[in-house]
Amino acid sequence: MTAFEKAWALVKDEKFTDKCKSDLIACLKREGGAASLKDCAKACCLTEKECKAMIATMGNVKMSPYGDAILMEGL
Repeated sequence: MTAFEKAWALVKDEKFTDKCKSDLIACLKREGGAASLKDCAKACCLTEKECKAMIATMGNVKMSPYGDAILMEGL
């Protein structure tokens, strides 16, 4: 996410834009449906804490007990 997109998200009072979420899903698809939180955060240009918070708001991505993000689509 660019600095402008982050600023615009603050103005709109949206922390996690659709672009962040689509970047996360693209990362998970590229990695075969699961990836580490570190890889997901890097793909979304977020911190690991922010990425984990975003995942908590999504219905199609879940966190495993071992710290990996898992794409639930198609299961």
